[in-house]
Amino acid sequence: MLSAKNRIRMLSCLAAAFAAMPCMMYAMPAGAEPETESAVTESAAADDSEEVTWEDRTEAEVFAKMKLAAENDRFELWAWDDSKLGEDEKPEDILALKNKKTGYVWWSSPINAGGDSIAAPVLRSELGSALVVTAAQINERSTTNARSGDTNKTGITFSDCANGIKVTYNFRKLGIKVPVQYTLGEDYLEVRIDTSDISEKNDAAAESPVLAHTLSVCNAFGAADMDEEGYFVIPDGSGAVINFNNQKYTAKTYSQLIYDVDTTAVPKTKGPVVEGVSLPMYGIVKGENAMLAVAAEGDGSCYLCADVSGTGQSNTEYNRAYFKFMVRSVDQYYLGSDQLNPLDVYEKNLSHRQLAVRYYPLSAEDAVNADGSDELDYVDIAARYRQYLMEEKGVQKSAQAKSAPMYLDLYGGCMKQRNVLGFPVFMKTAMTSYSEMQQILLQLKAASVNELVVALNNWTAAGISGKVDYKAKASATLGGNAAFKDLRDYLDQNSIAWYPVVNNTAYYSGQGYHSLTDTAVRVSGSFARIVDYENAYGVPYGDKKTMSLLSPAAFPELMQKLTQNYSKAGFEGVCIGDLSSKLYGDYGKKSGTARDTTMQYIQEGLAGLKADVGSVLSKDPNAYVLPYTDQAADIPLYSSGFNIFDGDIPLYQLVLHGVIPYATKAVNGSADAERLVMKAVAAGSNLRFDMLQVDISDLKDTDFDIYFYAQADNWTENAAQYYRFAKDILSEVSDSYIISYETDGDTIKTTYANGCETLVDLEACSVSLNGGQPRFLRDYVKEGAEIFQ
Repeated sequence: MLSAKNRIRMLSCLAAAFAAMPCMMYAMPAGAEPETESAVTESAAADDSEEVTWEDRTEAEVFAKMKLAAENDRFELWAWDDSKLGEDEKPEDILALKNKKTGYVWWSSPINAGGDSIAAPVLRSELGSALVVTAAQINERSTTNARSGDTNKTGITFSDCANGIKVTYNFRKLGIKVPVQYTLGEDYLEVRIDTSDISEKNDAAAESPVLAHTLSVCNAFGAADMDEEGYFVIPDGSGAVINFNNQKYTAKTYSQLIYDVDTTAVPKTKGPVVEGVSLPMYGIVKGENAMLAVAAEGDGSCYLCADVSGTGQSNTEYNRAYFKFMVRSVDQYYLGSDQLNPLDVYEKNLSHRQLAVRYYPLSAEDAVNADGSDELDYVDIAARYRQYLMEEKGVQKSAQAKSAPMYLDLYGGCMKQRNVLGFPVFMKTAMTSYSEMQQILLQLKAASVNELVVALNNWTAAGISGKVDYKAKASATLGGNAAFKDLRDYLDQNSIAWYPVVNNTAYYSGQGYHSLTDTAVRVSGSFARIVDYENAYGVPYGDKKTMSLLSPAAFPELMQKLTQNYSKAGFEGVCIGDLSSKLYGDYGKKSGTARDTTMQYIQEGLAGLKADVGSVLSKDPNAYVLPYTDQAADIPLYSSGFNIFDGDIPLYQLVLHGVIPYATKAVNGSADAERLVMKAVAAGSNLRFDMLQVDISDLKDTDFDIYFYAQADNWTENAAQYYRFAKDILSEVSDSYIISYETDGDTIKTTYANGCETLVDLEACSVSLNGGQPRFLRDYVKEGAEIFQ
């Protein structure tokens, strides 16, 4: 029989043969040149490359060429020793991180990458590279990749530094030099680049300016070959796994910008709907050894990439996951009437910031599995990342024992077109008045919903009209000050945690902010406008007035005013809406702000709100928001479902549970509410619902038409039924970490650090606690509960 390695090689060759057929030829736009050494060129070149002559090396043979650069009680860091090179030998760009107790070695590059029978020569050198630079050659209108492992084109010099080694890479062809520091921490290896130390050939006198665009750091660290078993842990949406050697050759490789795309670059058509990457990390699991990798700095402009072995994927014999930092932003510009062939426009100056990746090796002694096994899994990856967040980033525990609230979003008003003297006029219109909000809460209380977390959306005049919202003033449209006071008194008297919501990214002029002075600027130099897209074709919807994207340069002052007004109003909670999940820059000459700087502004603003106002509710929060978050909502239960994935996992929930209480996306907005509720219970997640009072027909042609499912009269009773089904289970584990999550078909067993264990059957819609009698959802929720979705 063929070995797994040979079977994959055979299938890879078949895939390459199909790729070479004329109907699959790669075509470049007219007037543009092919990307130099592109992935397409490289994979095709693999068939034409000369036969590899290579003799595999042992770890001992490689260590004989290296020197000990640093060590501590747990680990040793080894680097290449050029003093041991022969006359014709060149240094290799390879490092080793050795566990002193177990002897296991994590290599920055596979030690036998040179013998890869699938990879083209350039990809073999890429496997042996700790740094890959993608640069734009402006005059040639092309990009090129330079690899540190290609020592014929790259000079490598070593020098000592505290607790490690400094390596300077001189990419001679590009005229780019990049110093990189590799240092050993207490239980991690850190790779650090200060972009202000990067030199590049892009001055006005340069005959052909070359601009560094991205830096791929240790693209083959811990790479697994075709004979290894294991998987990558990917924080896409709730989380996903990619099995090594999964033979998904026709699937696209994984590459997603952490914290989602920069919304300043307005696409001509609506892109695919994805869940996004909210945590700047990934994991590698290999039986009794695992690795957590964290983009510790520079994560604001960083891609997470992963591919598997075989032609069409990594085009090598190896499975890889790595970070790729963007050091210069790019935008597309359409010239004149040519709307098919955009030009890439790059930032003029290199953004100066720190880039850092930390690698945390894990072994059997780090396992948290409930069964005591030495085998590590994604739960261990999540546990180590949770520890990182709490110890390094200041995330604090806010989860309380015996607590399982329902999360409820209420929606006040929006703009609606009405006829005034025969003329169409957009007017502020109440969809749920303050008194109606109170009535909804009374109905839920009568249905035994005794613990609530309530978010008030579009509750001010500014929020309703789409203007920048910071004044903390009640809207006359929804009932005015007296009605708001009654609502507020009811919330406080019934100990309901409530959070006024502000959404200050897209805006119309007013409130002291104007589209000509306070709008973010794209890299191309045009203003960033927010457009709605048609559902059918994904093209801009032309009938609606375009909103502007507020420049991040306005955030510090805006956050100060918001803090002052909310504090003065006596509010004890706040939610900054989509600023918890959206990250973008401003690339104008006057107000230039990188995404990392925007992160800093948001963090500083949240710190002020938390100190002077109180509790913070964050929706779908990115990692940098978590240190200031007391409650989290809209945590996804699914990944984006990319073809390369082999399954979803509740990674985000594994990280947060027992630290920050969290809830799902709107249950009543789901196409399958019952399954979402069961997956939520299995992941220890509270339930969230959207509600408003008006009839569904009144939402037509408004911004609220997306809440067609949320009519309160149709959902208060059913929401209470779902809540009563889940609360007794969730409250037993609310402040405890998850230490095991096991799936077997439609059955999910979740074990908590306090000893509790839940068993969820997705097919039967049942759950049991600690081996007790199962409770069935059908006994709590009446048949037909989803007919109004």
